[in-house]
Amino acid sequence: MRVCLILEGCYPYIRGGVSAWAHDYILSNPQIEFVLWTIYAARKYTGNALYQLPGNVACCREIYLEDAVKPNGGKLTKESLESCIDSLRMFLERGEVNWQSLFQTCTGSASAKELVESEAFYGFVKELSDTDGIGLADAYYGLKSLFTPLLFLLGQEIPGADIYHSAVAGYGGVLGALAKYKTGKPFVLTEHGIYPREREEELIQADWVAPSMREIWIRSFYQLSKCAYSYADRVTALFSDASAKQTEIGCDKEKCSVVSNGIHIENFESIPVREESDGINIGAFVRFAPIKDVKTLIYAFYHLRKRVPNAELYLMGGTDDETYRDECLELLERLNLSNIRVEGYVDTALYMSKMDFTVMTSISEGQPLAILESLAASRPCVSTKVGNCPELLGKSADGFGEAGICCTPMDISGIAAAMEKLCNNRELRLELGRNGRERVRMNYTYEKMNSGYLKIYKDVL
Repeated sequence: MRVCLILEGCYPYIRGGVSAWAHDYILSNPQIEFVLWTIYAARKYTGNALYQLPGNVACCREIYLEDAVKPNGGKLTKESLESCIDSLRMFLERGEVNWQSLFQTCTGSASAKELVESEAFYGFVKELSDTDGIGLADAYYGLKSLFTPLLFLLGQEIPGADIYHSAVAGYGGVLGALAKYKTGKPFVLTEHGIYPREREEELIQADWVAPSMREIWIRSFYQLSKCAYSYADRVTALFSDASAKQTEIGCDKEKCSVVSNGIHIENFESIPVREESDGINIGAFVRFAPIKDVKTLIYAFYHLRKRVPNAELYLMGGTDDETYRDECLELLERLNLSNIRVEGYVDTALYMSKMDFTVMTSISEGQPLAILESLAASRPCVSTKVGNCPELLGKSADGFGEAGICCTPMDISGIAAAMEKLCNNRELRLELGRNGRERVRMNYTYEKMNSGYLKIYKDVL
């Protein structure tokens, strides 16, 4: 069996939760031949692979969105151009998008650059500007930025496979839908987070999109998800609430199922609990990215340090956003927090042995592997109430008690108080850690996750 795994901006050049998921998934299924079909914003995000590709990866097909502005020598007919513009007009409306028309018109026929620089596209932009009262320049550059990568993706050559499996419902989901349309082969969609909700949260803080265009961008992200949902044979989520949101956005409930994340628990459950000592070590296995809200963690630790002077915080992870990382480091210096260690990428199991508990202050998450690994190692976690974190850390139907403390996102004082509570109560840490380890043993093993996906493959084939 040959599976085309569709990814966005991650494996094998960039670390993170989805990259780790993809690498372990490929390694654990040597009987499957994988083709990697990965979208990157630009070539600067690639280079030396951070993961050694397993032997069952047959080939890698990489798409760079920066190439969308390059001509490809194609030529759209007047009729095709008008048909494409009509489809884009529908794209911006709240009604259904004629994806079949877009797939037929744009696939391999011409460059995205030709279309967005055409008179017809300018007329389409002016129509939006006049109707919605958006400045012409904002409308033109906003729609050009919105549609150029999408139209570029629709012209991609489809790699051969028996199943197309996308790990995201955005641009990757559109590629999966395109592959389904062109080849008729099964398309499976796995969402590690709810794509349009995550993009919406990012756009609220973004300064690269004009305020007048923000609603249009948000609406377009929902349309991308609806495209993926409509063409997918099966759609999985990591937990039941996420699955419910998929149906709320527009996915057929009959297609939906839950396949939770799983970890190799044997790598963590044998790590001994840290002996009682004069200091408290807190671990944050987190990347420098605005959505991870490292700044709130730094401020919370600043307040904690006043009440627990023997506490140390370890920041362990890579960098998604260099500017954001620099801002965090400047904040550390300004607050004179020499007891925060910035470690970069680390051996998770090795560093987990040094921690008393972990912390995560993200403003959006799915079902974080970092929390599952922490719980497997009997380390409780302080986390924000996002994604599946409340279910992982609170009392739930599995019969196990609390495994950590959940706080409101961006609540500096609340997060500091939760960390203080765990710092000052070793018995509580041990109790929560035991609950967490048993929860992972019961519900979040790698074997359980892997068998879930393999069953779906069997069903759709």
